[in-house]
Amino acid sequence: MVINGIDLHREKDKLEGVIGLIPQDDLLIEELTVFENLYYNAKLCFRNKSDRESNLGLYDRKDLKVGSPLKKTISGGQRKRLNIALELIREPSILFVDEPTSGLSSRDSENVMDLLRELTLKGKLIFVVIHQPSSDIYKMFDKMIILDTGGYLIYYGNPVEGVMYFKRMDAQINSEVGECPTCGNVNPELLFNIIEAHVVDEFGNYTDTRKVSPEKWEENYQQNFFPEEVKTIKEKPPKSLNIPNWFSQLRIYGIRDFLSKISNRQYVALNLLEAPVLGLILSYLIRYIEDPNSKIYIFRVNENVHIFIFMSLIVALFLGLMVSAEEIVKDRKILKREKFLNLSRSSYLVSKIFILLIISAIQALLFVVIANNILGIRAMGLEYWFALFSTAAFANMLGLNISATFDSAVTIILIITTPTIALIPLLMIPMMILSGAMFSYDKLNQHVGRIDKVPFIAEIMVTKWGYEALMVNQFKHNKFTELFYDLEQQESVADFKKVYWLPEMRERLSRVEKEIRTTKQVDVTQDDLLLLQNEIKKENKLARLSEVQIANLVSRETRQLIKPVFYDHVEDLDLDNFNLAKSRKVYDYLKSLDGFYSSLFQLANRKRQNMITYYLENKPEQYQERYNRYFNEGIADILKKVYEKNKILEYHNQLIQHIDPIYQYPIPSSKLSIRTHFFAPMKHFMGRYYETYWFNMAIIWILTAIFYIFLYFDVFRKLLTIGERLKRK
Repeated sequence: MVINGIDLHREKDKLEGVIGLIPQDDLLIEELTVFENLYYNAKLCFRNKSDRESNLGLYDRKDLKVGSPLKKTISGGQRKRLNIALELIREPSILFVDEPTSGLSSRDSENVMDLLRELTLKGKLIFVVIHQPSSDIYKMFDKMIILDTGGYLIYYGNPVEGVMYFKRMDAQINSEVGECPTCGNVNPELLFNIIEAHVVDEFGNYTDTRKVSPEKWEENYQQNFFPEEVKTIKEKPPKSLNIPNWFSQLRIYGIRDFLSKISNRQYVALNLLEAPVLGLILSYLIRYIEDPNSKIYIFRVNENVHIFIFMSLIVALFLGLMVSAEEIVKDRKILKREKFLNLSRSSYLVSKIFILLIISAIQALLFVVIANNILGIRAMGLEYWFALFSTAAFANMLGLNISATFDSAVTIILIITTPTIALIPLLMIPMMILSGAMFSYDKLNQHVGRIDKVPFIAEIMVTKWGYEALMVNQFKHNKFTELFYDLEQQESVADFKKVYWLPEMRERLSRVEKEIRTTKQVDVTQDDLLLLQNEIKKENKLARLSEVQIANLVSRETRQLIKPVFYDHVEDLDLDNFNLAKSRKVYDYLKSLDGFYSSLFQLANRKRQNMITYYLENKPEQYQERYNRYFNEGIADILKKVYEKNKILEYHNQLIQHIDPIYQYPIPSSKLSIRTHFFAPMKHFMGRYYETYWFNMAIIWILTAIFYIFLYFDVFRKLLTIGERLKRK
């Protein structure tokens, strides 16, 4: 197709704003009024145009909400005229209209066609696709094109003359009469009866064979009509678009979306009430009192707090999906029209995301205010709110990706709300299982779980990052534990090393020495030697970390007495030249470590006991109040793994500590590595340690940003399309 010498398919950018499309469906924002539909559409088309009313007979209806086809506030004809007005407001020179009279009464149909006819008198070129037009509408057209099955062109010309032509081709006796001489009516159905007439068999029954095939009809047309010579015009087609900049588009999209949401009272009420009601139900049900004869609630003994944290994240995930899963699919028709304007996709998406984030922030706030107060979770409202909000933000992006992938709003609703649809378990169940709340990672299938680190597949689960962040923060930074945490951490490290690690290291060293004495080689015990080498390397890294920690705990004089121990010849621990002399060096090193950890434990334990004694003697009520109000025994048991049977395990020639993960600082394998054991108190990246809570929140927002990139480039929809093509092949 060529317009003024410009190929529509190869040079479409040159025809921006020239062509308009009015599809059969009404592309309206049902929650907005007639005027608001027109106003915001105009704002997206024209940067500097002033506010004005439409001249399409809609002024007296301008403040009425458009409504849905099933719940109308304006008539079908008015909806159709508004649909046309939305396209005409940018004044395209060429307009394609699909079924403008579909679903309308005869009167409304004539009004719409009168409007289109009037536009042609103003110089617009209008193409209309229409089926079964009435006589009056049929005679309104200047030219008619008929395409037969297969796209064969069988007529182009005056509509009334077309009736006469096909009657002549059918050898009818009144072929020179196109319209009734008395009433002036034309019967367009006659055309299709002639074109699609079928052969009758010897029994008088119609067969499936047409009298005249589409190819023959096209041949007849070419023999009877000759195309008029059209003068080529090289003048640039007129257009009046003046698209606003990115920020203006963002503002217009945002205001339009905001108004459409607040005008839907059901939507507002549901989203405002859903979060606090769920928070009320959840917190009320798990507000556990240990003594059945008492009504005094004590936060410390409530064993359900960790379940509350997990379920809060699931609620945030679910609410985030619910508010976002329909957002793009319900706008798909509107976006189809606005695609001709070449508007910024990112401005549309960012405006949509901004409003969803506001909704999710409010929902998270309402949930935390209700639930945390009922359960007595104190002094951590901001951390809980931000964690739930971050989880909901990720869910917003996930929901938008779902919405952009599927075509039907009904499909999206079913996917999100109906348990029988396959997608909801695919989304939610892995996030629940791999969050670390329901199952310990070391207790999963060996192909998935790991005992030294969080499994890789769990690293992409937002619930894992949120659950770990809140659990660690609730234990480590409550107003009771934060008084003693550093001392308890040193006690835990020293105790584990003395009670479990050092005996295991001595046992491995003893086996290596025995093998050397008996066989003069270490082939049989090479795994033991490799384990010793790996563990001493880790211990050297831990010693550097201990230097910093000890400096914060003791005076300079005491530091001279308690010095971390380093092993300077790790490279000697290899299979080729390990001997009894080197074994003795390792033995002496382990003995020094024993002394270091004994001193460290005694120092930390003494300081902690002195602090407890001070509080019990001077501030006993404050001590007990903090203990009951801020510390939770259930969370402490989980983060210390007090019921774990295997305190230490061997894995890949390393000794893995299996207790007190909350006190175990991760030893990174590289500067860029962020993977650690679950419930690590700190996270390592680029040579520095960061608080687990804030590090995990940053990861959640990075995952959210990745899903925005997927959304912007429509990755999942493209993958779905590729999958469907492969399936068809």
